[in-house]
Amino acid sequence: MDTATIPAGAARFLEPKGHVIDGRVVPPTRGATLPVEDPATGEIFAQIPDGGAEDIDRAVRAARASFVAGTWSRADPAHRGRVLWAFARAIRDEAEALAWLETRDSGKPIAEARADIAGTAEILEYYAGLASQLFGQTARVPGNNFATVLREPAGVVGQITPWNFPLYVGAWKFAPALCSGCSVVLKPSELTSLTMLAAAELALAAGVPPGVFNVVCGAGPGAGASLSSHPDVDVLAFTGGTVTGRKVLHARADLLRPTQLELGGKSPNIVFDDADLERASAGAAFGIFYNQGENCNAGSRLLVQAGIYERFVARLVERARAIRVLPPLDERSQMGALISAAHARKVAGYVEVGIAEGATQLCGGPPPPEQHFMRGHWYLPTVLAEVKPEHRVFQEEIFGPVVTVTKFTDDDEAIALANATEFGLAAGAWTSSVQRALRCSQELQSGYVWINNYNPTPVEVPFGGVKSSGFGRDCGPQAVDTYTTWKTVLWALAPFDDWYKQ
Repeated sequence: MDTATIPAGAARFLEPKGHVIDGRVVPPTRGATLPVEDPATGEIFAQIPDGGAEDIDRAVRAARASFVAGTWSRADPAHRGRVLWAFARAIRDEAEALAWLETRDSGKPIAEARADIAGTAEILEYYAGLASQLFGQTARVPGNNFATVLREPAGVVGQITPWNFPLYVGAWKFAPALCSGCSVVLKPSELTSLTMLAAAELALAAGVPPGVFNVVCGAGPGAGASLSSHPDVDVLAFTGGTVTGRKVLHARADLLRPTQLELGGKSPNIVFDDADLERASAGAAFGIFYNQGENCNAGSRLLVQAGIYERFVARLVERARAIRVLPPLDERSQMGALISAAHARKVAGYVEVGIAEGATQLCGGPPPPEQHFMRGHWYLPTVLAEVKPEHRVFQEEIFGPVVTVTKFTDDDEAIALANATEFGLAAGAWTSSVQRALRCSQELQSGYVWINNYNPTPVEVPFGGVKSSGFGRDCGPQAVDTYTTWKTVLWALAPFDDWYKQ
């Protein structure tokens, strides 16, 4: 590797020596490592520790000890806020190095990686401000009693985060947990662990006490399953696929422990005939092709009203063909590479299934084997038209740069089609009618609805799904609900009345 191309600060995070447990870098118990592949080139450019049950247990014990010691859990909330603010500052100071690592790790364009890192700092800053605003309640209650309801940190929190937004979505979880006073054991995806390991070291330098923020790398069957089923993890939060989410929930059900799940999606994006077609086509393209379509809330099902169908689809295809699919570190790149060869095959397989079912491929597909496409895992922005509700590509999550287009006639049909899958993570509607917009916001079965917009997820408001897309919420003050518990203390304001007096 040409080290001259590595930004200042990135080199020290390229060769992690182990997990981050109890304030130290700890080699994996079994000494195993996992290769880190650059999705755009196929090059193995780093190694990460491959943890298992022993490493998870060590991290959980460290988290429990730190929680009981109270250096963070019982710290002045304003102090926690100041430390989180310093953590955010450290992220900003290392922004270019972290963005470079994220791009090489995930295959996303460098511009998108920079936005993710900036967003991570914003998340930490938001929860830094919230740390001193987590109030309990008081009430005068019957029987001449006075109640104080205390809001307390839930304890040891396990978190399993995805590969598509490694640090950004990771911060959706660790920031509110740290804000609440919990101690965290986080397992990042084995495909994209570098920036999370870097963040754990930056957290320590910012003042997060040892044992409060632990990061253990490893594959799902080893480290992930061990964290999900660990009996001393009080709360577990998971973002990932629905199939894995069901396994996580089964493990937590056996322990009778709380769980928060943010799972898959097959989000509808509805374009009505009164919409601004230029803005709607731009939003539809951004809704599906951003981050290579590797986005749980991607607008992967485009529903277009019959009267504008042909015009709108033609404009969408123009936009898709114009997207610059270039090496991710190229500043001109607008779409990068898919995460792995296996995932690229999965995406291609779904397109083949869609065509076999009767869909029409209007653009996209595998790129020609030339130039930068000769290495790595690439797939071009793809539009499948004439898709029916019974088609697998309409019902199943593809998680790639593939949008299906389905025609509808009236508002009733649009909403019925939008709700016609097992998922309910997000949805969008493009219209100039306030009545239509209000109806969509009320009747679309999803946890997030965009009106004349698609994809922004500001930290100030909650994010999460319904149906098979999970339950519980990331972001907003609501995220803190996952990581806190309520304790009622009842005070007698009069002498105790002897129930058994003679």
